[in-house]
Amino acid sequence: MAQSKSLIPKPDLPETRNALSLLEANMPPDVYPCQTGMRYQDNVKYVKWEFPETLHTLTLMQITDVQFGHVQCRYNRVIEFRDWILAEPNRFMFWGGDMVDAGTKLSIGDPWEQIAGPAAQVYKFCEVWGPARHRILGYVGGNHELRAFTYGDIGSEIARILRIPYSAGRQAVDVYFGAHQPFKISLWHGAGGARTKGAVAQVLDRFMQQGDSQLYLMGHLHQPLIMPAWKQYREPKSQQIRLQKVIGALGSSFLETWGTYGEVAGYAAHDVLMPCAKLEVDGHWEMLLR
Repeated sequence: MAQSKSLIPKPDLPETRNALSLLEANMPPDVYPCQTGMRYQDNVKYVKWEFPETLHTLTLMQITDVQFGHVQCRYNRVIEFRDWILAEPNRFMFWGGDMVDAGTKLSIGDPWEQIAGPAAQVYKFCEVWGPARHRILGYVGGNHELRAFTYGDIGSEIARILRIPYSAGRQAVDVYFGAHQPFKISLWHGAGGARTKGAVAQVLDRFMQQGDSQLYLMGHLHQPLIMPAWKQYREPKSQQIRLQKVIGALGSSFLETWGTYGEVAGYAAHDVLMPCAKLEVDGHWEMLLR
């Protein structure tokens, strides 16, 4: 169903001299320590976070393929997910790319499907997510961040405004919490045009074969999926082969299918489902779709 006009954010912007100061006033500071490494200009490839055991559990949700700025973005669901994360102090998120739609005359679809131009979309997106910027642990860009190449890398612009670690490609995040020393996450937006579950699983599986992470988060394909696996590793001192649980997951999208290029291209209709990992202090963890 098409979104009510009242749910579409107005593209009107404040005067330039007040815009960033208004955003700044709405953004809380970081609460927990963060370190970054492998910096390439505006890109951060390695991120480390530390959390106290007093939180008891950590909930790590992926937010991906929001495509904010398209008239058919489910804006009510964006607010719902943001407020759910802010409702408890132990809920955090990873951004998976295509956070803004950023359509231009050269993009798939029509430019009049946008609520405003790329620059205004960036501002409104940061205005909406600013109150939760301290809950964002990592951010990888997607093809939509890069599609407005006449404007520049929109992901870098969003990351500068919100002061969050950003990578246009992939990002490794280490989370230190209780017995998780660390819990390792790999982020990547994804690639290709896979539509069947088997093809989507193949793309995700290839991603899961790279690196030594326990959780692999991907987006792009707009099909929610959780895929578990086990990796074996040697312990030379004990002369044992141990198994490590590994899960790959991807979320769907906040973009409607009907009335968009997704319908024209024959994509399957979907609602919003986002992967959510729950870490326990003792080292256990589970994976859900919310």
